Amino acid sequence: MAKIKKALDLVEKALAEYDRPFVSSSFGKDSLVVTDLVHRVDPSVPVVFADTGVNHPSAYKTYLYYRERKKIIRAKRVKTFWEVIEEYGWPIGARDTSSNRAVNYCCKYLKKDPMAEATEGYDLEFNGMTAYESWTRYCQIEGYGVYKFVKSRGKNGRQVCLPIGHWRAGDVWDYIEERDLEYPAVYDQPVDKFTKRGKTKIYKGVEMDDQIIRLGCWTCPLPIKNTAGVMKQLRTYYPQLWETLMQKGLAREIAERKLGGQGSLFDGFFSKDKENYWLENRPCFFDKI
Repeated sequence: MAKIKKALDLVEKALAEYDRPFVSSSFGKDSLVVTDLVHRVDPSVPVVFADTGVNHPSAYKTYLYYRERKKIIRAKRVKTFWEVIEEYGWPIGARDTSSNRAVNYCCKYLKKDPMAEATEGYDLEFNGMTAYESWTRYCQIEGYGVYKFVKSRGKNGRQVCLPIGHWRAGDVWDYIEERDLEYPAVYDQPVDKFTKRGKTKIYKGVEMDDQIIRLGCWTCPLPIKNTAGVMKQLRTYYPQLWETLMQKGLAREIAERKLGGQGSLFDGFFSKDKENYWLENRPCFFDKI
């Protein structure tokens, strides 16, 4: 496969030019493929895992599997997810630091700062970001390429290598199956059209990957702005986690965003004393904003 050779060539080039590399990993499908590609060239490269405390259960199981087989560094969170939402609110909206403080601080305390601390002194990061998972990432990769210096990485910036930057979800799964890589069970838990391979969607003239199961923190409400699949998947396969999330205040937050501003209509249709009724009888209401 030409894409595999091209990716391996890029990995070799990067390793030849920098002295202290690492692989950034969530133990999701993309970072697992990048880890395998890098370790085909140099098995000694460490893997750094951002332990947010709310990693998806299946991701944590995969981490435990690889911990026995690879050199893994855990980057531990600065604050808990629940402390972040108590202080800044629920991180719902675009990943835009100028318009959503909650999203910014959630990422800062659970991932960005811990990763910067754990990787201080490293000069090369291998990352599993791909162009076709979002329009923002497509524009970033098309504009800056798959091998670039990024000022926002770490404390002083570092070189970032994206070996599978132009791979599609299908390419990733073909590689995983060919190499028989261990991966999180959540990818094999589809709901409706929300699947591991998803489908192709044309956006601004570009074929993008759409309706694809992705791995993130099980508490993260970011996806509910764009798809109902993530939350429906959580309540279908992990009902106790879904119930915890709703009871912690996400149900109220979603209701306020969907029904707020309608005066007495809001109090008439949803209120704290009716919350359990809504959760039991209209759970799909909370799948998407």
